[in-house]
Amino acid sequence: MPFDLSGLTGGVSEEQKIGMVLADVAQGMENRRVYQVLSHVSQRYNDREGRDYDALRKHVSAILDNYRTIRVTRTPSRVQVQGDRARVVDTFGTLAQPIDQKEYPNVDLQGSVVILLERSGGAWQILEWGPLF
Repeated sequence: MPFDLSGLTGGVSEEQKIGMVLADVAQGMENRRVYQVLSHVSQRYNDREGRDYDALRKHVSAILDNYRTIRVTRTPSRVQVQGDRARVVDTFGTLAQPIDQKEYPNVDLQGSVVILLERSGGAWQILEWGPLF
């Protein structure tokens, strides 16, 4: 269940709420909590790689099952909100160490990604996590 930020008042912008959602997703990856990550993903998720919500759940689970440590660093995101939709350019770095180094590579990745979100019932949900650019 996504955390509901609708009760926050006085000075918390939609951009800040979205930033809090993305920070919680990164923390979920670092803490290896698949449901913390997926609680921010819309059931209508669909990305350019053809993954829907269920395929993304399997993908995230596989990453968390096969990597011992995951570290994510992020810079402040560029967020554009238009009504109940938002477009975010998120710049990040990820380091991950596999459990089995013969089967999976070490990850040392930096880049930017476009994330599309929608507001539903007071909570921002991820609709698409674009490819790196």
